[in-house]
Amino acid sequence: MAVLLDLSPDVFSVVLEHLVWNSASLVNLCLVGNHNLLTLVRPYTWREINIKLGYEEYESDRNPESSLEFTSRWNAFCSDPIMAAAVRSLNITLVGIFRENSAVCALFENWPRLLNVTHLSVCCINSIDVDWRRPHFIKYAMRELPSLLSLSVDCCLDDYGEGYEDMEDYPPPQLKHLAARFCDGGIGQVWCHCSDLQVVEMAGGLSEWFWEQATVDISQESHGRRYGRAQHPTGVDSILHEPYESQRPAVFENVTTLKLISDTPFDDSDSWLLRDFFDEREDGPSQSLKELVLDLSINVEHFGPIFRGIRSPIIERIGVIALEEEQWVSSEFDQYLAKISEDDSLFFAGFESLTELLLPCDGISPETLVCRSIFFLLCTV
Repeated sequence: MAVLLDLSPDVFSVVLEHLVWNSASLVNLCLVGNHNLLTLVRPYTWREINIKLGYEEYESDRNPESSLEFTSRWNAFCSDPIMAAAVRSLNITLVGIFRENSAVCALFENWPRLLNVTHLSVCCINSIDVDWRRPHFIKYAMRELPSLLSLSVDCCLDDYGEGYEDMEDYPPPQLKHLAARFCDGGIGQVWCHCSDLQVVEMAGGLSEWFWEQATVDISQESHGRRYGRAQHPTGVDSILHEPYESQRPAVFENVTTLKLISDTPFDDSDSWLLRDFFDEREDGPSQSLKELVLDLSINVEHFGPIFRGIRSPIIERIGVIALEEEQWVSSEFDQYLAKISEDDSLFFAGFESLTELLLPCDGISPETLVCRSIFFLLCTV
């Protein structure tokens, strides 16, 4: 009967790939006492690195490790090329008052050594930024991590629009995926230089509820006093238009998936911005967008220009979840479909690849079925 140690290194590596997110199992394998096994397993224990950074005076009774101690350990880790090359995912949590202390500087200096990091997560939910430096923090990461493909950022607030001044002087980051939650417009000026983005997920909404649910170390009242906002936009405007004073195209022109989530009331919903954007757009439909999901307050009047604007032969999935039922009136949607069919009998022929259409409707009227018949007939010719 074959035992674990009888497996070839190639086969055993496949097993380790399935255990990479189970740190306890990896540690147990490292403790078996076999040198060859330890050599194979140990790099997998460094695949994901979690770092918590906080202002020392704030963290003194919570985290006994000082900035100097962290700096020493981090420099030693990154100085080992084998260990540094093993890291794939880097998760950073900022807590308390954020300043660029020695620990943050150590991160900056060692990022180029993390040659294989493809995912970065930065959580600022429990952080207060007295120096307005967090956008710079994220900008440096995007610029200095050579293989970064995916970025997740929570609550990077920047009232003054700082953090992107020299982005035009560097090659566009090769990011493919961005997930931004409750981030302000200033940091959005960083995303708008990422012209290779393909999947964009953005969330915003009511601040009071969010802070009550999400904060742990910083009270909601502290955030309220600091930022004084009742709600946050998703930040989608930063990807719809060309970067300020730049020749780079808008991020939207290359995005294949766009998902927006917000519980902001209709009067301040991003649906107004999207309606105006598609209503005024002169470049025709996107040549890349395949999936659009809108989970926000929207009505039929706003949906109309958006629906027309995204019509293309390649779009496959459209999902609309209207948070305020009183805004989306099903009968108005039926009338809208009947009207566009009357105005342009070939309208639905533009959706050649559409396979999923999720709308907040209770049913479809007979008039709407006529539109569907036209659609299926055209698609089967």
